[in-house]
Amino acid sequence: MAKKIRYLDRNKEPMIEASERVKSFREYALGFSPNLALDEAKRCLFCKDAEQRCIKGCPIHVDIPGFIKKITEGDLLGAYKKIIETDVFPSICGRVCPQERQCEGSCILYYDTVRDRKAKGLPVSIGALEKFVGDFVRISGIKLTEEKALPTGMRVAVVGAGPSGLACAYDLAKRGHEVHVYEALPKAGGVMRYGIPPARLDREIIDYEVQRLESLGVKFFYGHVVGRTVSLSQLKEDYDAVYLSVGAGRGKLGLKGDHLKGVFSAIEVLTRVNLMEAYRFPEAPTPVDLGRKVAIIGGGFTAVDCAITSLRLGLETHVVYRRTRETSSARQEEWDHLLEEGAKIHWLTQPVEVLGNEKGEVIGLKCIKMELGEPDESGRPRPVPVPDSEHVIECDSVIFAIGQQANPLAYEGILETTRWGTVKVNEMYQTSVEGIFAGGDVINGGDTVVRSLAHGREAAKFIDEYLRTKNWTFTGG
Repeated sequence: MAKKIRYLDRNKEPMIEASERVKSFREYALGFSPNLALDEAKRCLFCKDAEQRCIKGCPIHVDIPGFIKKITEGDLLGAYKKIIETDVFPSICGRVCPQERQCEGSCILYYDTVRDRKAKGLPVSIGALEKFVGDFVRISGIKLTEEKALPTGMRVAVVGAGPSGLACAYDLAKRGHEVHVYEALPKAGGVMRYGIPPARLDREIIDYEVQRLESLGVKFFYGHVVGRTVSLSQLKEDYDAVYLSVGAGRGKLGLKGDHLKGVFSAIEVLTRVNLMEAYRFPEAPTPVDLGRKVAIIGGGFTAVDCAITSLRLGLETHVVYRRTRETSSARQEEWDHLLEEGAKIHWLTQPVEVLGNEKGEVIGLKCIKMELGEPDESGRPRPVPVPDSEHVIECDSVIFAIGQQANPLAYEGILETTRWGTVKVNEMYQTSVEGIFAGGDVINGGDTVVRSLAHGREAAKFIDEYLRTKNWTFTGG
């Protein structure tokens, strides 16, 4: 008998009620139970052309039908091993990847296979299944022995313990190289730790993955600011190769009134709260004072993370974005979660000035309404101002969750850069200086965690090749 195609009965991941989840930074998406995971896995059609669908939609090309098939067979350890062939951190990617625009957006259940057009079907919940598998291995306490090659005697320095650096360190260690990771902050994880709130990504998960790397022999050196406490040139002298993955952690403001007291970059707020635990002040030494009302400018993941954070700090939260929900880069379900939690979201609204009082304190955000015009160079409709629509959103603080850019401290004057300040590399992640590679946000100005992971793993392959051949092809220009 032919298998019934279950277009609509996708299983929902259990959530803590909105009224409760805003009271703490506890992770609110609770994950599938074994029964839900098994039932959801059975929705997969195991398409013959999956290489051109869900697998192609994944930036690191996880064998999605392969690991889901293992779930249906009850082989969860086998599913985990299948995932980590390409995705080093299943529990993390299952939580933070924008699956609806990647693997799930390519699922055949989104399509009417008879008429070859979009239907109202719901894709397999690939992200939740990946999260389930990763969590199963972690929570069960299974000690998975990961094989590694014999020592090569060569050493690599990885600068930055974010997703790209960690992925690169993992692969290089597996290939037998000695890997040392230099991190400016007191803990590893990069944007996964200081940017993404614990409400979306429990810190125990990051700690678990770091311990996996340590078990492979990777050594971490915290509090090392490359460009200050140690130079990139010195690392090049001390190691056989260097991988630069310092991210794009510099905030960019650029709006009239951005000098006022109460104006913050997203990175400052998120670091204070997520890394330094400012929500526990004065028990924790780092404060964050956003007043009672906050306006967050932006429509991407960073804006969502700031809103999740401010809501849990008990603030009236406004998110201001000049485009529409459909053209925003954040996940649609996250906007739903924010609305459930009480955030006020202002679509098609362009900030024009931060307003202050005679003491230099923020008192409001002056905005103008927008409407969609002709497409711009990105293909999205260009927002254009609506005449006579200026208005003020009253607030005590403003967070800029836009315009993140690379911080050149580590490489300024050493490596060739683009006009955006990012490091220039070739297709092998080689920079203008032999022996130094770069990847992640420092070369693209800011992207998703999974794309940074992909860079790290790809770069590790080319670093290994260079260490064995000493072949260097970067020509600059």
